[in-house]
Amino acid sequence: MANQFINEGKKILERFVESGELCGATFGFATKDEYECDFVGYKSLVPEKSENNINTLYDLASLSKVVSTTVLALKLIEDGYISLHTKVSSILPDFPYDDITVRHLMTHTSGLPADDKNYKRCRDKEDMWKFIKKLKLNHEPGTYVEYSCFGYIVLGRIIEHFKGDLDKCAEEEIFKPLGMNNTMYNPKEKGREDDCAPTEVTIQRGCIKGEVHDGKAHIMGGVAGNAGVFSDIKDVCRFVAMILNDGQLTGSRILKASTVDLLGKNYTEILNSNRTLGWLFADDVTNAGDYASDVSLFHTGFTGSAIYIDFIRECGIIILDNAVHPTRDNPKKEEIRNLFFNQVLLKYDEEMTK
Repeated sequence: MANQFINEGKKILERFVESGELCGATFGFATKDEYECDFVGYKSLVPEKSENNINTLYDLASLSKVVSTTVLALKLIEDGYISLHTKVSSILPDFPYDDITVRHLMTHTSGLPADDKNYKRCRDKEDMWKFIKKLKLNHEPGTYVEYSCFGYIVLGRIIEHFKGDLDKCAEEEIFKPLGMNNTMYNPKEKGREDDCAPTEVTIQRGCIKGEVHDGKAHIMGGVAGNAGVFSDIKDVCRFVAMILNDGQLTGSRILKASTVDLLGKNYTEILNSNRTLGWLFADDVTNAGDYASDVSLFHTGFTGSAIYIDFIRECGIIILDNAVHPTRDNPKKEEIRNLFFNQVLLKYDEEMTK
């Protein structure tokens, strides 16, 4: 049955491929018990046009925050290393802001800025850490939602403080147990470059393929709390199914059910945007379309991809694409997401009411 839902969304994506406004995409619909995936368009347009396929690896960009970093942070909470109220400076003594907590990082309410292009002067991971420590807060912690990659880089550093390398930790504690065998950081280094959809073509880096597109994560060696994960659509469907199954899948428990329940709470309801831990929470200002439920998670990646998880309908919808290929100047990126999710959810509701 899942296939008929994504077929409605496929029509939308095919239209944008035909118009030249989308290179290609893979996409899927997941429930607790099954998932269906499909693809459209091309894996690349330059330096040559190549056909897409269901096994294409996409740069998840900021979806890395929820597929990897958020889950690992939640596992630290489960294991008693930290709580949401733990102050960052109690773990990382050189962090300069005593009032910022783990909860602030995970809900993007730390006050750290959304961006500061001076990060481009950094040369490596330690340079980036020194740069972040010198940033000035835009808001008092806990008073305003400002989406910040810097905040999630700090969260990644907290994970590494307790668990070692972020990429190895994610592989051992999330990817391997879930059978996400095509999910990884730095696929080019692992000999998987040819399986990857390229992203932007830039003067500085040429055609980016098999390496993280995000500039901060690139400076940090391709592994960072804010970006760096690559995956295929089947693996991401398995991840979504794990969330829908209260933290486990096919005998592997990644999170406790009580921990997954934390994601069903709006932690910023009196502020300017609705956020739970890591995710947007049933927020009107998203690209999840017009039919998102009141208990739903949503996150996007700059490269074009998005994940929607609906706790009321008990389903998840995923789109992986390289909407920034060959250039980030794609004014239809958000519209593509909106229309895609609309059509899938409309078809789902129609079938469920028969």
